[in-house]
This record gives sequence, C-alpha cells and structure tokens, in this order.
Amino acid sequence: MAHGSGAKECFIPMKNTFVLVGIGIIIVIAIIFLLSYSGNANLTGDSIGSKGEVQIVKLSVENGKYIMNPSEIKKGIPVRIEADMSKMPGCSKSIVISAFNVRKSFTNNDNTIEFTPDKAGTFNIVCSMNMYKGTFTILENDGSKSDYVDQATASGSSCGASGGCGCGG
Repeated sequence: MAHGSGAKECFIPMKNTFVLVGIGIIIVIAIIFLLSYSGNANLTGDSIGSKGEVQIVKLSVENGKYIMNPSEIKKGIPVRIEADMSKMPGCSKSIVISAFNVRKSFTNNDNTIEFTPDKAGTFNIVCSMNMYKGTFTILENDGSKSDYVDQATASGSSCGASGGCGCGG
C-alpha cells in the first residue's frame, strides 16, 4: 500500500504543475489581449477625438484674391491650410485671419498652418498689408450655415487685384 500511496503523491505534483502552467498561459494570453485591446482603444479614441481627420484647405491667390479650396469647413474640427507657394505673390504669403488669431508668413519650407475653428460664420483672410483678401465659411457642427459675417477686415485697400500696390505682387 505504501507503493500505491507513493504513486499518488507522484501524480499530485505533476497535476499541480500542469495547472500552474495552464494558469500561467492564461495569464500571459490575458495580458497580451489587454495590451493589444488598450492599444486599439487609444487609436479609436484619437480618431473619435479629432473626428477622424484634419480638414485640409488649399490656399492660393487668383486675380489678387485669396482662394481657399474648399471654402466651407466645419467648426470644431482642426484645419490645416496648405499654401500653394507658386500662386502666392509678394505679401500674399503673410496671412492674417484675425477672427481666429492666426498670423503667419509662409515660406517655401513652411507653407502650412493649423488651427481649430471655434465659431461659425463667414470670415476674412487678408495679407498683413490688407491688400490681398478672401473669405471662407465655417459651418456649424451639424453642417448648417451661420448668419454671422466677420466685418473686422472687410474694409481697406483693394489694390491687390491690380498687382499688389507696392507689396511685392
């Protein structure tokens, strides 16, 4: 009988070893799963937080006026304005969007600016000398248009259309 009871003792530790290895494998799989799940959650969170994208707007000058394409963008979503430097003469490279406290002088090596519009309406973009002008529309979050029209920089010289009036155009 002693031999029989010794054999049982031999199997008990092996069973415990298999159980411990099984638990260890389950723990490792759970850790891997949790790490990969939390990584995906971060990606999803970033996408949801920025609504999945940045609104890219191309900026150029035609006939002395700023052209933004598209000219309608949504409120609350980051905007990246990319200036086409081949179509930006003289002082048109130095932009001001006063409604959003945006000022920038574009160069060939630095032709983008980013901001997040926090209000809706029609807003002005002008050069720093107020000669080149344009407008763009920020839509409400639901896509509707606001009646607000920015009047802050609507007046001033319009000589940008005739070649820049001394601002290098």
